[in-house]
Amino acid sequence: MCTNYINVHIIYKFMDERAKNLLRNLNPWWEEKEIEVPVFERKLLGTIRKDLKLKQILAISGLRRVGKTVIMMQVIKGLAGPADNICYISFDDISFQDYEKAMELVDYFLAGSDRGKTRFLFLDEIQKVPHWADLLKVIYDTYDKLKTVISGSASLEVRGEKETLAGRMFTYNLPPLCFREFVRFHGMDPGEPEKPIMRWYDRELLGNKQRYEELFDRWLIGGAFPEMLGVDDFGHIKRYLNEAVIDKAIIDTARLAGENPVLIHELFRVLAGSNAQLFENVNLASILGINRNKVAHCIDLLEKTLLISTSRNYSASIAKQARTSKKVYLAHSSLVLAILDWPAEVLMTDAVGHIVEAAVANGVHARFFWKGVQNGEVDIILDTKPPIPIEVKYQANVTTADAKSLIKFCERNKIKHGMIITKQAFDPMKINGIDVLFVPAWVFLLYGPSIQSGI
Repeated sequence: MCTNYINVHIIYKFMDERAKNLLRNLNPWWEEKEIEVPVFERKLLGTIRKDLKLKQILAISGLRRVGKTVIMMQVIKGLAGPADNICYISFDDISFQDYEKAMELVDYFLAGSDRGKTRFLFLDEIQKVPHWADLLKVIYDTYDKLKTVISGSASLEVRGEKETLAGRMFTYNLPPLCFREFVRFHGMDPGEPEKPIMRWYDRELLGNKQRYEELFDRWLIGGAFPEMLGVDDFGHIKRYLNEAVIDKAIIDTARLAGENPVLIHELFRVLAGSNAQLFENVNLASILGINRNKVAHCIDLLEKTLLISTSRNYSASIAKQARTSKKVYLAHSSLVLAILDWPAEVLMTDAVGHIVEAAVANGVHARFFWKGVQNGEVDIILDTKPPIPIEVKYQANVTTADAKSLIKFCERNKIKHGMIITKQAFDPMKINGIDVLFVPAWVFLLYGPSIQSGI
């Protein structure tokens, strides 16, 4: 008991006044002050609340400005128990970005908490602390009745420190707002579909079709980042995305990886111009004037920041997947428009096909496409059992001829179902014995590939 008293006394005495004041400002509930949080809740919030009962550290990872801090605050708002048993620490303050200082802040909180009850520790932007994984390992292994929730930008992945926490941490990715969340924010969530889907569509969605189409266009050009919801100035949205999302993510990643941020930024700009298209490292190396190994490394960094994702050619041969070209998808279409300074009117041009294909690919976390040896190609192959081929034909008129490559893939792989993503057409058809669902992109992005089972 005496030793514990001395430790508490030392912590309170030697922790500097600025740090203590900042920490108390970050935790207004310690002084019985209410915190205000947004009413709108992301889908992930319910999962985090449910998993608080688990022993493991919960890590919320994601692209910058997608709402990780907000989810933390919403979780805190809903906690019961002593206020002194809840602590939030943000490592945005540069004076906190030190291993010893971080440990001192945690000790300060724990010294004033009720050890007989569960304590909740929220560590925001943890990746800014050197050796952050070692810090978390010490906290996890040392303290009982302590639930830790962390957040970090995607640069959590860059240095590979997470491996230190194997078995001690569960990671949850918070993506940009999906279309379903966007329409829910605007009060237009139609709920879950019912069978038969076509009749349900006529009853529940058809009357508001024009509004959903308007929201879909709005989401494509700038509706994926919570702080921009309700902002109508597209120039402001593009500036925000360039400065607060793209530039910050690239600078942070380059610093952690010891790479040139200008090079990574230029590579990202080139990839944006190839959104939803094939690329080869050797061609990118030629454009950028660097070797292809450097290109591969920088693409890997961009994937770890979650600014891009890539997909491979669908094949049973892993070697063939590695040899052939890949496809690239930016995390959201608004990032393409921002980095390339495209106007919103680009949705009225042929470029919209690639924009919508990338939106669909991101919506289903696409890992594969298919490119046959005789020019047949299917945009997305879902690696399910059986696989689901998805072709995007976002155009005014779609015919059975547009399903030619999809049918070829189905016949080759003995698959009975496929999907064509359209601009307006919503119609189940049987082509050469294959059930093909033609479905509008906005409907598909509300409900995903499971909508086919409702026919």
